[in-house]
Amino acid sequence: MLTRALQLYQLLRIGSVIGASILLAKSGLGLADIGAYEALLYLGSTAAFFWANGLLQGIPPVYARLAEPEQKAFIFNKFLIFAGIALLICGTLWLGRQWAVPALTGLPEAPHLGWFCAYLFFNLATLPVEYVYLLRKKPWSLAGWGLASFGLYMLALFLPVFFGYGLEGGLMGLAGLGALRFIWAVALVARSGTPAVRPDLIGYYLRFSAPLVLNLLVGNLVLLFDNWLVGWYFRDEELFAVFRYGSREFPLATALATALGTAMIARIATQPEAGMAELKIKTRRLFHLLFPLTILLLFLSKPLFPLVFNPAFAASAPLFNIYLLLTASRVLLPNAIILAQGQPRAILSVGLLELAVKVILGFLFIHWWGLPGVAWSAVAAFLVEKAGLIWYLEKRLDVRTGDWLDWRWYAGYVTALFLAWVMNEWYLL
Repeated sequence: MLTRALQLYQLLRIGSVIGASILLAKSGLGLADIGAYEALLYLGSTAAFFWANGLLQGIPPVYARLAEPEQKAFIFNKFLIFAGIALLICGTLWLGRQWAVPALTGLPEAPHLGWFCAYLFFNLATLPVEYVYLLRKKPWSLAGWGLASFGLYMLALFLPVFFGYGLEGGLMGLAGLGALRFIWAVALVARSGTPAVRPDLIGYYLRFSAPLVLNLLVGNLVLLFDNWLVGWYFRDEELFAVFRYGSREFPLATALATALGTAMIARIATQPEAGMAELKIKTRRLFHLLFPLTILLLFLSKPLFPLVFNPAFAASAPLFNIYLLLTASRVLLPNAIILAQGQPRAILSVGLLELAVKVILGFLFIHWWGLPGVAWSAVAAFLVEKAGLIWYLEKRLDVRTGDWLDWRWYAGYVTALFLAWVMNEWYLL
């Protein structure tokens, strides 16, 4: 029940971002304002990705290693850590906005940055709330927190825009919602934790999470680089909006594949042969679900984009179709086996190679092919990452790929996926 609640929470999170994009596109807001909002979101992601997710991943293992009194102290101290880092980052963004915005986005300015920084602070500071519910085994509270947070997020952004207050009104609504969530988080921490500053717990938690933060730094730079490159190369908010709406992966593929890989790590670590055999069966089931849905989306995206968003985003559909090809990489899970074998440095090394490939191809492809070139550089970089991890399994850990991957089904589906893209792009224009 708890696992399903966490999966629902993640789906709600992804759905709220997509839902907000649809509502804004339907709101009558100009393309330049939508581009400004997407630039602010990208700015927030850039400011948060290198530490937030890594620290969040470190919460459950650290919590499990502590005695009950220390667990309560840890709940309080991790909230202090997140609030402190959030305040530092948002203060830096605001005070250094004249250099921070161009450096991080490639755009000359970010409109309404003050209200966005207020929202960003409250959002980052309350990130650990989901883990309080998770660790205290309260699935209904976790699901309710997700429904309230992400449902109200869409309303707080959309309603002010709809009633004529513009993008600034929407950001003020988000800041107000963030303040309410912050008050709730403070009350929750006060009930569940022990209000005592513990430098020893803070130090242990930060040391434990440091490798996780570094791994995520490399991995997320690959994705964030695309947005920066488009902003820097074109310096056009409208074009940036078109790219942001098109540069989306199939969210169901990302969520289900990530969840499966995470769930299988412990099983493979304790029973390698049985675990990899189970991974092979479950990934094959994932193929049967995700590849047909991805192919269907390939053929539906071009007519759907103008309807779901608005006609100004018709140019985003071909980009989205290229990013759909990332499903071929997402469903491969060699990283789960490498983590189960206790080799996180290998993932970091391959991630650095992936980042180098992404940067080089990104600059080359955007010059040759424009926005589609950026998308193709992402497809190539992710395939390099998976190929590097599979090579490490085969050559260094002596793990045969056929033990955990059904090659025949995978090759067949990938061939069908790329053929569907070619057919859609060149024969059904």
